[in-house]
Amino acid sequence: MTVFNSLIKDFTQAPVPTLARWQEGRVLWAVMLFAAVFLLLSAMGYFQVFLGMAPCELCVYIRFSQCCIVIAGAIILINPRNHILKAIGVVLAVYAVAQGMDWSIKLMHIHDAAHLVVDESMDFFAEAGSAAGSACSTEPRFPLGLPLDKWLPFEFAPTGGCGEDDWSLLGMNMAHYCIIAYTVFAIGLTAAIVGWLAVLLGHKSAKSRI
Repeated sequence: MTVFNSLIKDFTQAPVPTLARWQEGRVLWAVMLFAAVFLLLSAMGYFQVFLGMAPCELCVYIRFSQCCIVIAGAIILINPRNHILKAIGVVLAVYAVAQGMDWSIKLMHIHDAAHLVVDESMDFFAEAGSAAGSACSTEPRFPLGLPLDKWLPFEFAPTGGCGEDDWSLLGMNMAHYCIIAYTVFAIGLTAAIVGWLAVLLGHKSAKSRI
Protein backbone atom coordinates (compact mmCIF):
# COMPACT_ATOMS: atom_id res chain seq x y z
CA MET A 1 0.00 0.00 0.00
CA THR A 2 2.90 2.34 0.77
CA VAL A 3 4.36 1.75 -2.71
CA PHE A 4 0.96 2.45 -4.29
CA ASN A 5 0.55 5.65 -2.29
CA SER A 6 4.04 6.70 -3.35
CA LEU A 7 3.20 6.12 -7.01
CA ILE A 8 0.00 8.15 -6.71
CA LYS A 9 1.87 10.94 -4.94
CA ASP A 10 4.53 11.04 -7.68
CA PHE A 11 1.86 11.13 -10.38
CA THR A 12 -0.16 13.93 -8.79
CA GLN A 13 2.92 16.05 -8.20
CA ALA A 14 4.54 15.53 -11.63
CA PRO A 15 2.20 13.57 -13.96
CA VAL A 16 4.13 13.77 -17.25
CA PRO A 17 7.60 12.99 -15.81
CA THR A 18 6.04 10.15 -13.84
CA LEU A 19 4.40 8.71 -16.96
CA ALA A 20 7.72 9.07 -18.77
CA ARG A 21 9.43 7.05 -16.05
CA TRP A 22 6.72 4.40 -15.91
CA GLN A 23 6.69 3.75 -19.66
CA GLU A 24 10.45 3.19 -19.63
CA GLY A 25 10.03 0.36 -17.13
CA ARG A 26 8.63 -3.10 -17.70
CA VAL A 27 5.77 -3.10 -15.18
CA LEU A 28 3.31 -1.05 -17.24
CA TRP A 29 3.84 -3.15 -20.39
CA ALA A 30 3.76 -6.40 -18.43
CA VAL A 31 0.38 -5.41 -16.97
CA MET A 32 -0.93 -4.73 -20.49
CA LEU A 33 0.38 -8.07 -21.75
CA PHE A 34 -0.98 -10.14 -18.87
CA ALA A 35 -4.34 -8.35 -18.95
CA ALA A 36 -4.74 -9.41 -22.59
CA VAL A 37 -3.61 -12.96 -21.72
CA PHE A 38 -6.22 -13.04 -18.95
CA LEU A 39 -8.96 -12.02 -21.39
CA LEU A 40 -7.87 -14.70 -23.87
CA LEU A 41 -7.75 -17.44 -21.24
CA SER A 42 -11.12 -16.34 -19.86
CA ALA A 43 -12.69 -16.53 -23.33
CA MET A 44 -11.30 -19.98 -24.07
CA GLY A 45 -11.26 -21.51 -20.59
CA TYR A 46 -14.37 -20.15 -18.90
CA PHE A 47 -16.74 -19.27 -21.73
CA GLN A 48 -15.78 -21.77 -24.42
CA VAL A 49 -14.86 -24.82 -22.31
CA PHE A 50 -16.68 -24.42 -18.99
CA LEU A 51 -19.87 -22.76 -20.25
CA GLY A 52 -19.76 -24.41 -23.69
CA MET A 53 -20.26 -21.14 -25.57
CA ALA A 54 -18.97 -21.42 -29.14
CA PRO A 55 -17.17 -18.30 -30.42
CA CYS A 56 -18.73 -16.28 -33.22
CA GLU A 57 -16.96 -14.49 -36.07
CA LEU A 58 -16.67 -11.21 -34.15
CA CYS A 59 -15.53 -13.13 -31.06
CA VAL A 60 -12.53 -14.60 -32.89
CA TYR A 61 -11.69 -11.17 -34.32
CA ILE A 62 -11.69 -9.78 -30.78
CA ARG A 63 -9.41 -12.63 -29.74
CA PHE A 64 -7.11 -11.74 -32.62
CA SER A 65 -6.89 -8.14 -31.38
CA GLN A 66 -6.05 -9.38 -27.88
CA CYS A 67 -3.29 -11.57 -29.32
CA CYS A 68 -1.92 -8.47 -31.05
CA ILE A 69 -1.85 -6.68 -27.67
CA VAL A 70 0.09 -9.61 -26.19
CA ILE A 71 2.60 -9.50 -29.06
CA ALA A 72 2.91 -5.71 -28.76
CA GLY A 73 3.62 -6.00 -25.04
CA ALA A 74 6.18 -8.75 -25.62
CA ILE A 75 8.02 -6.65 -28.22
CA ILE A 76 8.24 -3.64 -25.90
CA LEU A 77 9.27 -5.79 -22.93
CA ILE A 78 12.42 -6.84 -24.80
CA ASN A 79 13.75 -3.35 -24.07
CA PRO A 80 11.30 -0.60 -23.04
CA ARG A 81 13.98 2.05 -23.61
CA ASN A 82 14.55 1.08 -27.24
CA HIS A 83 12.54 3.55 -29.31
CA ILE A 84 12.38 1.32 -32.40
CA LEU A 85 10.91 -1.59 -30.45
CA LYS A 86 8.65 0.86 -28.61
CA ALA A 87 7.38 2.31 -31.90
CA ILE A 88 6.61 -1.14 -33.34
CA GLY A 89 4.86 -2.26 -30.17
CA VAL A 90 2.87 0.94 -29.73
CA VAL A 91 1.66 0.98 -33.34
CA LEU A 92 0.55 -2.65 -33.05
CA ALA A 93 -1.14 -1.99 -29.70
CA VAL A 94 -2.98 1.09 -30.98
CA TYR A 95 -4.20 -0.89 -33.99
CA ALA A 96 -5.31 -3.78 -31.78
CA VAL A 97 -7.17 -1.59 -29.30
CA ALA A 98 -8.91 0.42 -32.04
CA GLN A 99 -9.95 -2.70 -33.94
CA GLY A 100 -10.95 -4.55 -30.80
CA MET A 101 -13.15 -1.66 -29.72
CA ASP A 102 -14.78 -1.48 -33.16
CA TRP A 103 -15.51 -5.23 -33.21
CA SER A 104 -16.82 -5.12 -29.62
CA ILE A 105 -19.22 -2.28 -30.42
CA LYS A 106 -20.50 -4.17 -33.48
CA LEU A 107 -21.00 -7.29 -31.37
CA MET A 108 -22.88 -5.27 -28.75
CA HIS A 109 -25.28 -3.88 -31.38
CA ILE A 110 -25.89 -7.34 -32.84
CA HIS A 111 -26.42 -8.82 -29.35
CA ASP A 112 -28.88 -6.07 -28.45
CA ALA A 113 -30.76 -6.58 -31.73
CA ALA A 114 -30.90 -10.35 -31.21
CA HIS A 115 -32.35 -9.93 -27.72
CA LEU A 116 -34.96 -7.28 -28.49
CA VAL A 117 -38.34 -8.04 -26.99
CA VAL A 118 -40.61 -7.54 -29.99
CA ASP A 119 -44.37 -7.05 -29.87
CA GLU A 120 -46.88 -6.37 -32.63
CA SER A 121 -46.62 -2.60 -32.23
CA MET A 122 -42.83 -2.54 -32.64
CA ASP A 123 -40.95 -2.14 -35.88
CA PHE A 124 -38.06 -4.54 -35.26
CA PHE A 125 -35.85 -3.22 -38.05
CA ALA A 126 -36.34 0.38 -36.94
CA GLU A 127 -35.51 -0.52 -33.34
CA ALA A 128 -32.51 -2.74 -34.18
CA GLY A 129 -31.05 -0.42 -36.79
CA SER A 130 -28.21 -1.64 -39.02
CA ALA A 131 -27.52 -4.56 -36.67
CA ALA A 132 -30.82 -6.19 -37.63
CA GLY A 133 -29.45 -7.48 -40.92
CA SER A 134 -26.02 -8.41 -39.61
CA ALA A 135 -24.94 -12.01 -39.76
CA CYS A 136 -21.85 -13.94 -38.81
CA SER A 137 -19.75 -15.92 -41.23
CA THR A 138 -18.14 -19.27 -40.55
CA GLU A 139 -15.24 -18.24 -42.78
CA PRO A 140 -13.45 -15.38 -41.02
CA ARG A 141 -11.17 -12.97 -42.83
CA PHE A 142 -8.24 -12.00 -40.68
CA PRO A 143 -5.87 -9.11 -41.53
CA LEU A 144 -3.10 -9.95 -43.99
CA GLY A 145 -5.10 -13.01 -45.05
CA LEU A 146 -3.79 -15.01 -42.09
CA PRO A 147 -5.54 -18.43 -41.97
CA LEU A 148 -5.67 -18.43 -38.17
CA ASP A 149 -8.87 -20.47 -38.17
CA LYS A 150 -6.91 -23.23 -39.94
CA TRP A 151 -3.76 -22.91 -37.83
CA LEU A 152 -5.51 -22.63 -34.45
CA PRO A 153 -9.12 -23.75 -34.95
CA PHE A 154 -9.95 -24.06 -31.25
CA GLU A 155 -9.23 -20.38 -30.71
CA PHE A 156 -9.99 -18.79 -34.07
CA ALA A 157 -12.57 -20.95 -35.88
CA PRO A 158 -16.04 -19.38 -35.48
CA THR A 159 -18.56 -22.09 -34.65
CA GLY A 160 -21.22 -19.93 -33.03
CA GLY A 161 -23.54 -17.12 -34.05
CA CYS A 162 -23.08 -13.46 -33.18
CA GLY A 163 -25.35 -12.27 -30.39
CA GLU A 164 -26.66 -15.73 -29.53
CA ASP A 165 -25.20 -15.90 -26.02
CA ASP A 166 -27.40 -15.28 -22.98
CA TRP A 167 -24.55 -14.74 -20.51
CA SER A 168 -24.64 -11.57 -18.46
CA LEU A 169 -23.13 -10.16 -15.28
CA LEU A 170 -24.54 -7.12 -13.52
CA GLY A 171 -26.79 -6.52 -16.51
CA MET A 172 -23.96 -6.46 -19.06
CA ASN A 173 -22.94 -9.06 -21.66
CA MET A 174 -19.54 -10.05 -23.01
CA ALA A 175 -19.52 -7.27 -25.60
CA HIS A 176 -20.08 -4.65 -22.90
CA TYR A 177 -17.19 -6.01 -20.84
CA CYS A 178 -14.96 -6.10 -23.93
CA ILE A 179 -15.75 -2.42 -24.51
CA ILE A 180 -14.83 -1.67 -20.89
CA ALA A 181 -11.58 -3.64 -21.26
CA TYR A 182 -10.59 -1.82 -24.45
CA THR A 183 -11.44 1.51 -22.84
CA VAL A 184 -9.00 0.69 -20.02
CA PHE A 185 -6.40 -0.39 -22.57
CA ALA A 186 -6.90 2.87 -24.47
CA ILE A 187 -6.50 5.00 -21.34
CA GLY A 188 -3.35 3.17 -20.26
CA LEU A 189 -1.88 3.22 -23.75
CA THR A 190 -2.60 6.93 -24.14
CA ALA A 191 -0.88 7.66 -20.83
CA ALA A 192 2.14 5.58 -21.90
CA ILE A 193 2.35 7.37 -25.25
CA VAL A 194 2.23 10.76 -23.50
CA GLY A 195 5.14 9.66 -21.30
CA TRP A 196 7.06 8.31 -24.30
CA LEU A 197 6.55 11.53 -26.27
CA ALA A 198 7.83 13.47 -23.25
CA VAL A 199 11.00 11.38 -23.34
CA LEU A 200 11.41 11.88 -27.10
CA LEU A 201 10.86 15.62 -26.86
CA GLY A 202 13.27 15.72 -23.93
CA HIS A 203 15.96 14.06 -26.04
CA LYS A 204 15.35 16.51 -28.88
CA SER A 205 15.54 19.54 -26.61
CA ALA A 206 18.74 18.16 -25.09
CA LYS A 207 20.27 17.75 -28.55
CA SER A 208 19.27 21.27 -29.55
CA ARG A 209 21.15 22.72 -26.58
CA ILE A 210 24.37 20.96 -27.54
